[in-house]
Amino acid sequence: MRALIILLSAMLTIIPFTSFAGDDYTVTITNQMKDELLAPVLIAPVRKDKHIFDGAYVTKAAEHQILTGDPAMLKEKISRKAMVGHGSDGPPGVLLAPGKSIKIEVRGGKANVVRIIAMVAPTKVPDNYVSGLISLGMDSRPITLDRYDIGHDEARKTTELVSAGAVLVTVN
Repeated sequence: MRALIILLSAMLTIIPFTSFAGDDYTVTITNQMKDELLAPVLIAPVRKDKHIFDGAYVTKAAEHQILTGDPAMLKEKISRKAMVGHGSDGPPGVLLAPGKSIKIEVRGGKANVVRIIAMVAPTKVPDNYVSGLISLGMDSRPITLDRYDIGHDEARKTTELVSAGAVLVTVN
């Protein structure tokens, strides 16, 4: 009987923190930067990071997204596992303005940890992006994405942290 109680206690501890195949989640992304826009946002399973990062730098497809704001090349590399969402601000009408949010529907499954990545529009700095990992199915506590510089314009070509908390993310 004691073993059954311990087993049930363990299950009740694990179940709320498990993402079940087929679960759908709404990922809300809010631009918290004071006066900068976000380009379209890409979400992909963390196991697809090999298509985003190459050592201390980013892959060619990720570099293209970070420098142009167009996630199409990276989405194609990652395949159907990647989801893209965009705002409706600024020319060309796909940017996310400060203080505004977008919602992206994400299907759970094997991927209970996903990466979010988006270019910071180059109104001030030409090669910055935001990125971070989120867990699906854990809880709905907001997390933030950090801002990075890929060092392209400085010919350094290494990723460096610029600031924390540029974007707020919630999962429901």
